[in-house]
Amino acid sequence: MADAQKETVEIHGSVWDRSHIEEAIADCKESSWKRQAWFPRDALVHRKGGRVSLYVGQKYDPTKIDLVKGGWNHDHCQICWWDLYESEDPEHGIGYTNRDDWLCSECYSKFIAPKEAPADSGGI
Repeated sequence: MADAQKETVEIHGSVWDRSHIEEAIADCKESSWKRQAWFPRDALVHRKGGRVSLYVGQKYDPTKIDLVKGGWNHDHCQICWWDLYESEDPEHGIGYTNRDDWLCSECYSKFIAPKEAPADSGGI
């Protein structure tokens, strides 16, 4: 049963099947992450249907799409889908970004942060 413990992991109080997040963890390990407060960004809102897209400078048709300053009001952790948004609560308001994607602090520390090497025992 020792293997059953390794097959699950707790994130934000919920138990996850580790196999469901391994691919996301591997993908995130390929990026360089920086800790920072989450902040709203501009969004494109399609007038027909209301679909919202993050605005990153791409061209759009202003007769069909509105540019909304600060309209991108949250992101999700790339591993556990935790909500990150502007908040005084550091659980939601602070995360790690690679400029495109976000990680919650818990997933970053559990899966991505460099692990410290054991202290040298001083030799033989």
